[in-house]
Amino acid sequence: MGTLTTVRRWGRAHPRLVDAALAAALVVLTLLTLPGLSHGHGPGPGDLDDRGADALTTLLLALAALLLALRRSHPLPVWAATAVLGVLAVLTSDGRLPLPLPLFLALYTVGRLLPVSSTVVATAVTAVAYAVTMALAMGSWLDDRGDLPALATVALSGAAAAVGVAVRSQRAALAAAQDRAHQAELTREEEAERRVTDERLRIARELHDVVAHHISVINVQAGVARHLMDADPQQARTALGLVREASKTVLSEMSAVVGLLRTQDEDAPTEPAPGLSRVPALVESVRRAGLQLDWTSSGDPYPLAPIPDLTAYRVVQESLTNAVKYGTGTADLVIDHRPDAVTIEVRNPVDASRSGSPGAGHGLIGMRERVEAVHGLLVTGSDGDGTFTVHAEVPRRSV
Repeated sequence: MGTLTTVRRWGRAHPRLVDAALAAALVVLTLLTLPGLSHGHGPGPGDLDDRGADALTTLLLALAALLLALRRSHPLPVWAATAVLGVLAVLTSDGRLPLPLPLFLALYTVGRLLPVSSTVVATAVTAVAYAVTMALAMGSWLDDRGDLPALATVALSGAAAAVGVAVRSQRAALAAAQDRAHQAELTREEEAERRVTDERLRIARELHDVVAHHISVINVQAGVARHLMDADPQQARTALGLVREASKTVLSEMSAVVGLLRTQDEDAPTEPAPGLSRVPALVESVRRAGLQLDWTSSGDPYPLAPIPDLTAYRVVQESLTNAVKYGTGTADLVIDHRPDAVTIEVRNPVDASRSGSPGAGHGLIGMRERVEAVHGLLVTGSDGDGTFTVHAEVPRRSV
């Protein structure tokens, strides 16, 4: 089986050499099988004329066989030339020669490489031409046994072309199956790449949400500590304590997020993702950072599905982070637990003297992507009085 496969591969890689070898083999076969050349008759009356006719027939068929070396690149011209040479060979043999083998291969090639319409025309022309030629060579439509040779000519021509068409159809079906398999493989690879990209974006949002809030707290408290280092050392020490606490928190949460990138052999973090239950700690954190936050909660709190719960928490966290970074030091937080969704609204005046805009960073982009992922609603923007508002509705359950 291995040798046969190797031969087939070599044949596909060198089609011209295969056709040349086939043509040479047919020439040798013609020399060995034609009447008068494969038998050792002694000289006698009329033998010289017979041998001359056999030699001419052999020459014609040898030329037809040699033309098969070009059958793949020029299938229709090779068929036409082979048909003409075959007709002449039938005439020179006085009808003793059946449909020549080179024409079989020429018709097969036409059926395999050309459209069905061209194949039908070539087959019909071959059948008619050879039927008429044999009738002229024998002087009758019937042979010595009373049979009609034209029927055999039509059958042989049709069979040769039909085999070519069948081979072409089989190869086309195989190629189509291979293309579908290849396309399926590409689709799987694209889906895997898409999932990797989505996961990277999710981790990037997590890192932003984790880092931005606590770094803002650290930045504010570090400024307070520097300002009060000489005037009020005790207050400066309190601010530095808040910096240290925020640093520990951000390191802990970053460790949990980055742990998602670990391999299966490494220990994965077991701490649950944050949710609305951690909002009181978040509120206390931003209040200690200097934000005067007015927080109200209405409705009966209820557990959210994990992803909506994380989304709601990140919305609150990012909104309060923006209030610390871009606000004047005050903000309002309202959380309303409705039967179908949790509504979150954060309002804070914008400090026009600070650089940057609360709506131009990556935080709001990530926030919007999170809310849309759970089929929620997010509206952000500044009011006419310079107040920036974040309004989000997070469904109770993810869809």
